[in-house]
Amino acid sequence: MKVLAVVAVGGALAFLVVAWIAMPWVVGDTSFVLDGSRAFLTCLSNHDLSGCGYTGRLNDAGSMTPVGYWPLLQHAPDLAAIGLGADRHSTRARLLELLGVAGVLAGVLSAWLALTRTKQRVWFWAFMLALLSSPLLWYARTTYGEALAAGLLVCFVAATVVPARPVFVALAAIAATWTKETTYPFLVALGVLGLLVAARRTELRVRGQFVGLAAGLFAGIVTASLFNVVRYGKVISPNVFEAQLHTHGVGRKLEYVAATLVSPSGGMLVFWPVAAVLVLAGCIVGLRSNDRLRVAAAVVVLLVVAGLAAGFASWWTPFGWAAYGDRLAVPWGLPLALFGLVVWGDALRPYVLRLLAPGWGLLLVFAVVLAFTLPSIGTMWRPDSTGSFFSQEQPCERPWLGGVEQWQRCQHRELWLDRPMPLYGLHGVATPGGVVTTVVVALGLLGCLVLLRGELVPAQQRPRIT
Repeated sequence: MKVLAVVAVGGALAFLVVAWIAMPWVVGDTSFVLDGSRAFLTCLSNHDLSGCGYTGRLNDAGSMTPVGYWPLLQHAPDLAAIGLGADRHSTRARLLELLGVAGVLAGVLSAWLALTRTKQRVWFWAFMLALLSSPLLWYARTTYGEALAAGLLVCFVAATVVPARPVFVALAAIAATWTKETTYPFLVALGVLGLLVAARRTELRVRGQFVGLAAGLFAGIVTASLFNVVRYGKVISPNVFEAQLHTHGVGRKLEYVAATLVSPSGGMLVFWPVAAVLVLAGCIVGLRSNDRLRVAAAVVVLLVVAGLAAGFASWWTPFGWAAYGDRLAVPWGLPLALFGLVVWGDALRPYVLRLLAPGWGLLLVFAVVLAFTLPSIGTMWRPDSTGSFFSQEQPCERPWLGGVEQWQRCQHRELWLDRPMPLYGLHGVATPGGVVTTVVVALGLLGCLVLLRGELVPAQQRPRIT
């Protein structure tokens, strides 16, 4: 049974990797990113190194500069590709898509190493359960930068909780800072906490790792800031202070915070059910612990989640739409789940054991997780179906073009009142590719649960599944 389960999980991941590589999908703003890279190189060649083309006014695309407002993570590999001779948009877009696949695989490998080194290897199957049931099933085949960002953030968490050698901690920190400017305080919090957890577990000094963390964060922030100086003439993106790009009113912000968690069209509990439950359960058992470090970890993780939700809610489009689910939250599901499994894995054991020990419990969890995964599978095969969700409304005019109030009213209906996005995602499940993917992913999910149950639950407590 164990061999079959391992084959099912590995086969599901291999199948998805092949599908992602074979079916690349270029998303709407990719051409702007690629043109922005060219504009950046033009600025350098003209020795225009401060505020190159910066206007101080939002254009129709929401940018104030021809370089664009996308994070350094999306430009760095494109700039490298141009340096190696790639010129066509199609070639460079293909690289962005392949990097997304590579990011997911790097995250899987890092999670395996981290959980093995921290003697929590049994929880690798829970990590895989979170991955195979996540929106990454769709995002990993696109040119969005979220799949790569997710993998790099997993690598960052893994490097700190193990802990890795200082140079690897530094490199992981640099890459993580490039994912988005708004991640800096969360990276500091998780990085410091991860190293404290590692020091407690290993009883070794981690001074070198702290130096590597500080150096990596400093180097990453400086390079990202210099990139901003070239395109904006400012260290911090002026979009951060642009009123038209922010949510107005405390009530509306609180509504959007709730939406990031439970909206049927983008909430974490809907689109990341396994990761969300793992993090929530870990924080609960952490807060109830008598161990001060575990309590502190729970408080910090809850503050990180609250900070992310508040940050998304403050942005003019809290889900990064138009996209599938909450695009802005995609990079954070797996790294937070990995952090929770390392810190609270032992404390979660009795609860998961109680849930999965009876065969009906395992099958119930499998059925629920698969049901929440189906929309992501469907979106893999019919990405345009999600567009029908947005067409329920007259196009929501962007706030800098049509006014803030009309935008917020329209977005409120999309978040709560319109037909939920996952129902549109289901359209692709009935396609031939969708049917095959559903079977393969279902076997992978079941394999994860069987392996998790097999290593957590003593054999004498496991009734046969009939």
